[in-house]
Formats: sequence, structure tokens, C-alpha cells
Amino acid sequence: MKHLHDIQIRRFDRLTPAHCGSPLMTNDKSRFARNDEYKLPASSEGNPYSSFVILEGSSEQARARHSSLKRSRGWVFIIAQPVIVFVIVLSSCTGGRYDTLLRQADSLMTANPDSAWALLSAVDSVDMQHQRRSTRMRYELLRAEAQNKLYIDFTTDSVMRQVVQYYDRRGSRNERLKAHYLLGCCYRDMHEAPVALLTWEDAVATADTTAADCDYATLYRIYGQMASIYLRQYMPEQHLQAQQKYSDYALLAIDTLNHIRGLLMRNDAYFSLHDTTAILKNVEYVRQLYLEHGLEQQAAQVYPSAIKIALQRQQLEKADSLMQIFENESGLFDERGNIASTHELYYYLKGMYYIGINKLDSAEYWFRKELRVDRFELEAYHGLMSLYKYKGEIDSSYKYTTLYDNSLVEHLNQTKTAAITQAQGMYDYSRQQRNAQRQERKANGFRFALLTLVAFSVIIAILVLWTFQKKKAEKQKLLESYHNVLEELIQAEHDTELLKQSLSKREVTKKIIEEKEKQIQQLTKTINGLQKQIGLSPEIVHRQDLKEAEIVRTFHSLARSSYDSSNDIRNRIKARAATKAEWNTMIETIQVCQPRLYLFLQKHKLSDLKYKVCILSYLGFDNTDISTLTNANKGSVTNARTALAKELFNLTSAHELDNYLHDL
Repeated sequence: MKHLHDIQIRRFDRLTPAHCGSPLMTNDKSRFARNDEYKLPASSEGNPYSSFVILEGSSEQARARHSSLKRSRGWVFIIAQPVIVFVIVLSSCTGGRYDTLLRQADSLMTANPDSAWALLSAVDSVDMQHQRRSTRMRYELLRAEAQNKLYIDFTTDSVMRQVVQYYDRRGSRNERLKAHYLLGCCYRDMHEAPVALLTWEDAVATADTTAADCDYATLYRIYGQMASIYLRQYMPEQHLQAQQKYSDYALLAIDTLNHIRGLLMRNDAYFSLHDTTAILKNVEYVRQLYLEHGLEQQAAQVYPSAIKIALQRQQLEKADSLMQIFENESGLFDERGNIASTHELYYYLKGMYYIGINKLDSAEYWFRKELRVDRFELEAYHGLMSLYKYKGEIDSSYKYTTLYDNSLVEHLNQTKTAAITQAQGMYDYSRQQRNAQRQERKANGFRFALLTLVAFSVIIAILVLWTFQKKKAEKQKLLESYHNVLEELIQAEHDTELLKQSLSKREVTKKIIEEKEKQIQQLTKTINGLQKQIGLSPEIVHRQDLKEAEIVRTFHSLARSSYDSSNDIRNRIKARAATKAEWNTMIETIQVCQPRLYLFLQKHKLSDLKYKVCILSYLGFDNTDISTLTNANKGSVTNARTALAKELFNLTSAHELDNYLHDL
């Protein structure tokens, strides 16, 4: 029996967690588990947890389950589905609008992903390209989600990268989470595990787990995918952490079944760590959780891991007790004792049990039954080799030892190929990372140069603006001084004139007049100095020279219609009113060239029309021209002139207005 014990320990150590550590004894060799949506079997109907998802198996197993579920829907659904799709597409796409169709596909996604896929596949791809971008991106996101749920492999990441870029800029957190998740699934199917992991880490980073509407369902699926990759890369610690996250977020998603199942799947990591004590504790804990929720079959299905450990420890009675519960209560066996598909590895455990209790014929029966299952030749050959070694039959032992060794070599070659593929993927990814970093450094250098140029331009612009504002303020200050001195000059000239007129009427000393004249000379000198600082040329200061100013000539050309040099009627220039900018230029010119008029008008609170009429009257424009330049009718202009004569000079008629203005 000691020899048998050695065989069992050595053989069981060679079994991978995916073979014997899986909660439901599934064989998952082909690729990453999808962790996507299949419901409980029909026997669980009426159970409050029947809507929860079972995350198990490889793509091959999932496709088999999916086909079975499709057949179970019956011929009625098969006949009705095309009609439903046709009606929805026809009603939704009228006028190029797809919003209704996309909402319908989204509502079908969880329960009937094949119907959602049929709806989306019926869309005219050419017409979809003419829809707004938000509709196209929503369509591609839903299509990728349906494709993933139906286990249709992704062959490229080009579309999903565009979807991710769009939702990173304009999507909600949940939309970004799902987009990154599906992009990671693309890399999973393209056998680029490192890129897939990084993409899923980016997806997790977009989630706000404190938000009330956080998409915990997608979040726990992401951690399930990550756990699958860690398991295949023999990273038990990381696998355990990801599996715990999977379980935690499944609970937050109110998915109790997957929460419990995630706890059970921690056994895969415990097997890799050879922690059998943790496995047994975890099995009993999970079994109690299943029983608390009335899931007796699932509670029995947790025992294969415990059976394996009992056989390793030669605890045959305990193994027998656990096997009886598993066979009678798990719901995985038919009336002939055949276990459900993908769980046939249990036949190997049963054969090893019969070797342990010395029922060798029964052991051979179960090993040969295992041999009839294509996926488990390695285990079957090992069992038969162990059996014939125990019986001492050298020829048969040699035969199955050779078969086992050949099968083991083939298995190791497959493992080696997978390792090489993984290493190549890591190398490709590292090379992509180096290229990306090189491009990023180049882009950062360009951005730095651009930002430096922009900053320098902004500084120059600020300095120019500051200099302009400073000079403008200085000029305004000089203008104010100029006007103040001019007012003093005007007042001094007025006082002097009064003194000279009153000289004959009363005695006034010449000394006072001389003082006034000296004051006038000093003020005139000051004014001349200010004119030079402001930049006024002496020849434009007088009124008669003002009429030759460019802005005045412009006003004259605007006032009357004229012809260009060709004298062609087609080139006639129509009269028009002066613009606001042109009026501003005119007022600035008056302010500089005729400050007395400007100061005089500033003392009176004139309306806009009166102000403009007064300036144009001063410059010698008639009523017709004034009407054109101010965009007012002649009657309004006449009334304005009359009002100005009365308001400014207390005249009863406007005839003398121009003369009074010129005398200023």
C-alpha cells in the first residue's frame, strides 16, 4: 500500500489546478475562460438564483452549453426570431434612426445575446457609416459585447480601439469601463495576454466604485478574466487576489451565486501553493454558503477538491463518504452513473479510489471509461499504468507506461509551445512599449517646444499690450494737460480782451494787461511743448487745415454718390452713413486739431445726433450731406440745428449757427 501511496502523490502533483482544482471538475485547456453569461440549468428553474451567471469552462465548453440552450428554446423561437428581427429593424431604421434598435439590442444582451447579435447583424453597415458618430460607437460597443457573449473570437483590435478613444473623451465611467473591458477581450483572443492585462487594469482604473450606478457586473468579469490569465501563467498570488476581487464585486452586483463561486475558485491558487488545509477550509465554507441559499446541488459539487486531498492522504473512508454525496446530490450524474460532459476527470479519481480499496476490476473499468473521453487520455494512461504496476503485470505496465510517457511528452510540447507563444507575446509587447515610449518622448519634446513657443509668444504679446496701454495712458494724460492749459489760455485771452475794451471806460494799469499777455505767452509755449509730445504737427492745428485732414475727405466722399476714374455707371459709389469706427476717428481728430470746439461740446450734454450735426456743421457740410452721414432725415437734421442754435448760443434761428461755431 505504501507503493500505491507514492504513486498517488506523484500523480496528483502533476494534475494542474484547471484539472482537479476547478470547482466543477471542468477541463479547461484550450484558452482563457470567458467569464461570460450563461444561466443555471433547467433544473434550477424556480430557484431565486436562477438568473445568476455561471462562469465556467473554456470556449469549447461554452459553445457546447450555448448550443444546448439554443435548442432548448424550441422551434417556436427559431421560427419567430427572424420575424422579430425584421419588424424591429424595419421600425427602428426608418429615416436612418437606430436609437430604438440599439436600445432593444441592449435590453436583449444579458438574457438573449444571440437575438441581440441577430438584430445588430441585420443593420446595413453602409447606412450605419452615415449615422452620427455617437450612434456608430454605440453600435460597435454593443456588437462587440454580443460577440464576446457568444464566444465569437475577436481577430483585430482596430474597431475597439476607436470605440475606446471615443468613450474616453465623451463616455460615462461605465461606458469607458465596458469599452476597455471589451478591448482587453480582443487582446485575449489575439493571445496577447500582457496587453490584455494592462488594458483591463486601465478599465478598472476608470471605474468609480463609490458611485451608486457603478457597473459592478462588468467589474467582476474583468477580475475573472485577469484571474484566468494569472492561473495560466502560474502566478497563484496574483490569481488569488484577482479571484477575491471577482467575488467581492459579484456580491456588490447582487450576484450571489457568482460571489460564492468566486470564493470556491480560490482553490485553484491554493492548489498551486500546495495549501491543502486552506482548500479544505474553503470547501466547507463555500458549501455552507450554498446550503444557506438553498443550492444543495451546488453544495455537493464543491467536493472533488476534497476528494482528491482525501485520496492523497489515504483517507479512503472519508473519500468514499464525500464521493457518495457528490454522486447522489450534485445533479451531475444520470441514471447510468455517467457524469455530465466536461466533468469526466472524476472517473480517474474513482479509479484511484478503487485501487486504494483493492477493487482492481472496478478500477480498470473506470480508467477505461476515462480513456474513451478524448480530453483525458493522459489521466487514463496514468491510471492504467498505476493499476498494472500494482498488479505486477509487466507487459501491460510497460505498454501503458509508454503510452503515458508519449502522452505526457505531447502535453509538455503543447505547454512548451504555449510558453514560447507567451514569451513571444511578452517580447512583442515589450517592443511595442519601447516604441510607444520613444514616440511619447518625441511627442513630449514637440509639446515642450510648442508650449515654450506659445509661452514666449504670450509673454511678447503681454509686453506689447502693456507698452501700448502705457503709451496710450501717457498720451491721454498729456491730452488732459493739453486741454487744461488750453482752457487757461482761452480764459486768459478772454480776460485780456475784456481789459482792453474797458481801458477807455475806467483806469486800468498797463501792468495788469502785461501780466496777462505774459501769461498768454507762457501758456502758448506750454501748449506748443505739449503738441510736440503728443505728436501734433503745427500745420493741422488750425481749422482751415482741418478741412484737409484725411478723415474729413473721407466724410465728403461718403456724403455724395460719385464715380470712379472710369466714369462708368456700373462703378458708381453709393453714398452711405459713416460707420462707428469712422466717427471715432473724426472725434479724435477734432479733439486734437480743434480742442476748443471739443471742450466746448464736452461742456454741453448733447444727444448723439446733435453732437454729430454740430461737428459736421462746423466742417461746412450742408443739411443733405449731414442727413446722409448721420442716417437721419432732413427734417431731423433741421430740427437739430435749430435746437443747437438755441441751446448753445441762445439764437432764435439756425442761420448764424455756423458763424458762431467758427468763432470759437
